Amino acid sequence: MEKIVQIQNLVKELDRYLPGYFLNEELRPVELTEVEYQHNMLSRNPAILAKTMFISISSERRDYVNRKPVKWTDGNVQIIGKENLLGLIVTETPIESARLTTPQFIVENSWEFMLGFSKLVRTHFHKPAIAITGSVGKTSTRMLLTHLLNERKVLENRGNHNTRFAIPLYMSKLLKEPDVLNLEVSLNALNGYDTGSMSKLIRPNIVIITSIGEAHLSSMKDTSTIALYKAKVLEGANEETTLILNADIEKKERDIILKKARKYTNRILTYSAKGQDADVRLKHVQHEKFYDAIEITFFGETLTYRLPTGSNGLIENSLAALMAYYQIYKETGPALLKMESFKSLPKTMEMVPLYLPANKKAFMIDDSHNAAVPSMLNAIDYFKTHRFFYRGKTVLITGQIADLGEKGPWVHVKIMKDILGSGADYIFGYGDLFKDLFKQEESDKVRWFDNLKELRSALFGILDEDSLVVLKGSVTGSDFHKLGDLLKEEYQKRED
Repeated sequence: MEKIVQIQNLVKELDRYLPGYFLNEELRPVELTEVEYQHNMLSRNPAILAKTMFISISSERRDYVNRKPVKWTDGNVQIIGKENLLGLIVTETPIESARLTTPQFIVENSWEFMLGFSKLVRTHFHKPAIAITGSVGKTSTRMLLTHLLNERKVLENRGNHNTRFAIPLYMSKLLKEPDVLNLEVSLNALNGYDTGSMSKLIRPNIVIITSIGEAHLSSMKDTSTIALYKAKVLEGANEETTLILNADIEKKERDIILKKARKYTNRILTYSAKGQDADVRLKHVQHEKFYDAIEITFFGETLTYRLPTGSNGLIENSLAALMAYYQIYKETGPALLKMESFKSLPKTMEMVPLYLPANKKAFMIDDSHNAAVPSMLNAIDYFKTHRFFYRGKTVLITGQIADLGEKGPWVHVKIMKDILGSGADYIFGYGDLFKDLFKQEESDKVRWFDNLKELRSALFGILDEDSLVVLKGSVTGSDFHKLGDLLKEEYQKRED
């Protein structure tokens, strides 16, 4: 309780700690438990709104953080009509109104205020802080860890909101006094721009690096460069920080990370799903239709648990999440029991029933949330191992991988070999980078489509009882991500 009072004293006396002033000295916040900078994220609960600090970000500040113009409505404009419902408005431009009774804290630069406030409340937060990064797997690992911690008050990202602009918002929310801070951090938040690595703001007690792979190649030279940037997540670490590292990362990239890590800490733990020499290792997987039974060696002890719809990537991520849980609570029992009930984001290995005529049912795995090379390979591996559990036709539908730059064509050539070796009854491709590759292999069972309408129609004559359809592709670069919703709509359960 003492820390809560202490933090509330900070917000009442912001002018003592940060540059700025209260527009009316007699109007100061009473209690603040929430922070937002987008009006559409404000709570509809009046009691929560009354305790919300709204940081008004101008279009100029938003463009600065993004390093290019971005569609953004000035914060003062966003909250028109809600001004008197808030607990505090932080703004560069005072809102002049005789009827406004909400305290206003006037600052020169709202972005710098948010950074400063983040540092201030982090100083008074003395519970576990976790930073997770990787080319793929950071969102699933973060969500899985939060699921394991569901009896605690966890502060985490919304969705995969993990960029430079996002991190200070969640750090500011530390005024809620959570039990655990659990943040995924994108490469964008780790580069040298502005204040440098946002890890310095997070100051993590635990760092998890899930993978280094062929993502961001439109802006990165190669995977070694990606490793250098991802390793910046350690720049906020200290000798008490524990690094949890995927030992299956290629040696060159792994060595880059280890070299960086040893500048800050000697507490380095590893995990492996491929039998590497690691502290935590996958021993055996028994694939089932809807679950996978997992057996691992956990610091010399054999443990077992079950995961829903377990791709190899999710299995790897479960090892990291379990290790982080153990670092905090020095036990695994409660976490093992919770693994089976985990649900990820929509469109992330999402199991969806498709209801066919004559009371038949097929199944779709929608993994179109995003795609990098490692996650594409994970989806294909999942298809190969799980297709045998389905009696009907099996269909693999792949959309192109975005954000590869000039390396895009040859990456898709490599991926095509894995796609053709998937064992699918039908293979459908989508996106320009797959066009020529699919045309070369074209047959009744291997086809490329240039629009979702035709692709959806092609499925109509294929799907039968207990069919499997797996969707995998990038959100950006095409409209492929809409396919899952179209199929849900087409094959939703109809009442007789």
